Amino acid sequence: MNDLTLPLSGLSSVGGKSVVARFDGGMLSSDSGVLALAEVEKRLRVADRLARCI
Repeated sequence: MNDLTLPLSGLSSVGGKSVVARFDGGMLSSDSGVLALAEVEKRLRVADRLARCI
């Protein structure tokens, strides 16, 4: 399988270092989905909005 995937750009830096997420590692397992979810939460503040409804 030679499907190419582009890196997930626009992630916030961590400890002053840039973060690059790529999804072309074949059958590797990782927690990069957590990075993407954390970035979405940071930008949209979904948890804060939900907490105000409770």
